[in-house]
Amino acid sequence: MAKELKFKQGSYKEAAEYFKKKINLPTKRWNDLEGAMHTRAFTVAGAMRADILLDFRKAVDAAIEKGESLQDFRDRFYHIASKWRESDPSFDEKMQRPKYGAWRSKVIYQTNILTSAAAAQERQARTMPDVFTHAKYVCMMMPTSREQHRAWNGTVLPVNDPWWEKHSPPNGFGCLCEKEFISKYEMDSGIEKVTKAPTAPNDTTNIGEKWDYSIGDADAENQRLMNQYQEKRAKLEEKFPEAKKNADKLSDSVDKEIEKGNPEKNDDFVLDLSKIKTVKPKPLTKEELQIEREEREKNFDTIINKAYKKKIKYIAAKSLKKPLSEMQIIEKIGDDDKTPGSCTSQTLAYIANKFGYDVTDYRGRESRVFFSENSTLDKLTKSGGFKVVSNNGFKNAESLLKHVEKGKEYLFTSGEHTVIVRLKPNTQQKENVFEFLELQYEEKEKNGYKLLTNSVLKERFKTRGVKKIGDEEVSWVDFLIDINKIKDSLKFRELVGFFNTRL
Repeated sequence: MAKELKFKQGSYKEAAEYFKKKINLPTKRWNDLEGAMHTRAFTVAGAMRADILLDFRKAVDAAIEKGESLQDFRDRFYHIASKWRESDPSFDEKMQRPKYGAWRSKVIYQTNILTSAAAAQERQARTMPDVFTHAKYVCMMMPTSREQHRAWNGTVLPVNDPWWEKHSPPNGFGCLCEKEFISKYEMDSGIEKVTKAPTAPNDTTNIGEKWDYSIGDADAENQRLMNQYQEKRAKLEEKFPEAKKNADKLSDSVDKEIEKGNPEKNDDFVLDLSKIKTVKPKPLTKEELQIEREEREKNFDTIINKAYKKKIKYIAAKSLKKPLSEMQIIEKIGDDDKTPGSCTSQTLAYIANKFGYDVTDYRGRESRVFFSENSTLDKLTKSGGFKVVSNNGFKNAESLLKHVEKGKEYLFTSGEHTVIVRLKPNTQQKENVFEFLELQYEEKEKNGYKLLTNSVLKERFKTRGVKKIGDEEVSWVDFLIDINKIKDSLKFRELVGFFNTRL
């Protein structure tokens, strides 16, 4: 289970696209719009002035696209609130209530992040109907989780089952439930099994008012209408080519102006790591920690089953005869091994030795590729880690490094590289000083912790402001995992057997 909503931050390219297509619509009350209308309109109840709504729109857009935290959004919220006070005296009165601002900002942030991520997951799954044939209702089992939503946890039904039309999460304000898509392989191999629908399809008793709709279905209908509109527009442009030429000129000039004023699209964007402030996580209860551990074991089990299916050779990891020091581990696994993907399994080998397992990593081919895949890292990251997706690699690094705490080590990916990062110990500087673990020098004495800077990210990690495949701009997907979370896993020892090497 991730802290706050970090597992949603920056979610997916599809999440940003879904949100960008909404129109701003002022409303007086939260229930002015019918449920499915929210997939086309962005609204903040009571924000009637267009400039205030636009400010909120920009703040939410930044949270989704750049992976900004709740605190980042909250800072923006209080700035926008100063405008709101001028136009709405009743809002000023509300803001004077204890914790009203914190509560209101959290509702706006959570609602938009969760619905955008849900729409993104639906879009991805619907592009592969032969792969993702079923879906599972997942309740986070938090102390604040609704009792009925707890009862729905674990429900597995075909993706086209009518129950999902009304019960696809989130199912109310503050609902953190998820719809997890299940592959045909997982169903056929018995990893997951179909259950009965817990309620009648049209029973919306335990769903929040105006939340009884499927974001995926509504979004798909919006897409269908958009395609229909584009087809009609194409026919008109074919009939009136001069109109198309003028429209293209206008569009190009607008794009140039936007790019000119957006330093984040520029590879010269400078990230000042010293100004990154650590975000202190909310402490989890014993119950929440137990749920997180159980979830992590399931995710590790999924990775292990996938490795067996790919027929990757398994070599069991033995326990070390005696603990190794940090430098002994670095000397043991550090090597000039720059083949694609090796940095990820090398980093995992460092973690394994830290936890007392006698592991080395000199494998190639399937093992190396498997552990460097985003799908594998995504499973490792869930339940305690952080994932950020955006079109700016430096912003991803900034979002992730905010969660690095003193005295801890983290698996960190940025650009084309995976390493261990930490805050430099025993420093008197007020600003944070980040270090990364170099393991790939041929001269082993050169390996060890090095200073992490903007230039190192650019040159060593190949982090960029823009990522392109051919002419197409694509998103950066980056991860951060507290290695102490992995230490608690009973499955981790089995997992490392798929890159462990006999010397």
